[in-house]
Amino acid sequence: MTGREPRVARARRWPVLVLPAAALVAVGFQAVHRQVRDGNDFPIYWQAARDLLSGRSPYDVASGLHGYVYLPWFAWALSPLALLPLRAAAWCWYAANLLFLWHAALLTLAALRAAGLAPRGRALLLAALPLAGLAHDNLVLGQANPLLLWLCALAVRGALADPAPPGARARRGPAWLRQAALGLAMALKMSAAMLAPPLVLRGARRSLAAIAAGAALATLAPLALSGAGPGLRHLAEWREKVVAPAAAGTLQGSRVIDQSPHAGLRRLLVAEPAFGETRVNVAALAPAAFAKVSRAVAVALVLAYALIWLSAPARGSPLSLLLDLALGCCAMVQVTGFHLKAQFVVLLPAAWAAATLAFAPGGPRDARALLLAAGALFLFSQPGLVGRAGSDRLLAYSSMGAGTLLLAAALVALRYRVTATPSPSAARSAAPGTGTAP
Repeated sequence: MTGREPRVARARRWPVLVLPAAALVAVGFQAVHRQVRDGNDFPIYWQAARDLLSGRSPYDVASGLHGYVYLPWFAWALSPLALLPLRAAAWCWYAANLLFLWHAALLTLAALRAAGLAPRGRALLLAALPLAGLAHDNLVLGQANPLLLWLCALAVRGALADPAPPGARARRGPAWLRQAALGLAMALKMSAAMLAPPLVLRGARRSLAAIAAGAALATLAPLALSGAGPGLRHLAEWREKVVAPAAAGTLQGSRVIDQSPHAGLRRLLVAEPAFGETRVNVAALAPAAFAKVSRAVAVALVLAYALIWLSAPARGSPLSLLLDLALGCCAMVQVTGFHLKAQFVVLLPAAWAAATLAFAPGGPRDARALLLAAGALFLFSQPGLVGRAGSDRLLAYSSMGAGTLLLAAALVALRYRVTATPSPSAARSAAPGTGTAP
């Protein structure tokens, strides 16, 4: 019996290890085939890197948001892949995105534990399930959002660095480098800046210096690679292609692929199709009038988040900082316009923080209800579950935008309640000798 037990255990583990690996390989074939066939999204990054290596500009200003829209540093970072054929480069980027997602999950787990929580496997799985389809979309399209999620998770983990043992000095290096990742995230997508206010409001000067250093490195390093003249010209082209339309309020359209609150309001207030020829508008504002509404909504959202960050209790605790950063993840896809479905994968830290607290023994029922409703809206937004017609109809009414608002509401409820009176599970997890659940 004793000799057979290891063999039986290995035989039972075999499907657990092999089947997920086979599924990931199958998704990889699907992803590479689709990217080579359709030419987006990774092929756009790959071509931009090849253009920079050849001394050409990666930007086609006349194409609007089509084509390459990121700062030059991202294309330079992918320049090693530009030396490979597209199919081989797409496989490398697929593997990199898998690593980004995996390490983002590990970093988020570490941040939860650093905040004194004991994450439970069932709660984490329940919270991750509504985002699984978004992770699949990112992998298949080869998008940059897994990298964005990883950088944001690095920043959250850095802000919640483990305290130094008694009598020892805190290690500044790793935490400083992790927080510098937020600067890189902001240089990848400007919406990541919404993670900075919780740190600013706490007067974390070292964090702000790290963030500024990361953003400066990403913005200025390409000038050394391409030369000052071409580098400045590329920055000006990026500003014309991305920043100017964003400032004018013309980035978001009415199509359902954009699930930001601004696009949802546009579908309701501007007489333009949401999908196909279907319209859901209840008013017919002119685009110029809607731009004012969109800016007012952005200001209102920023003020609402600032009020929460300023007025919520126990601002000095690691748990409060974790929840404030989780709210920042929600703000990333709410305050600015034009957020495609796949970018909502950045909500993983927010979803895991909320689920760990809400589904702990004795967790507040209202937060659980809000999270379950948010998860349902995310799940039913996937065409694989409800069909393309049903998904389009839900997305037309901003199902994912509404789900994000519900997630933020759950975090607000937890922020005002749990940090003021920690739950029994949180108190136990902070006590010496308490282990963390897998």
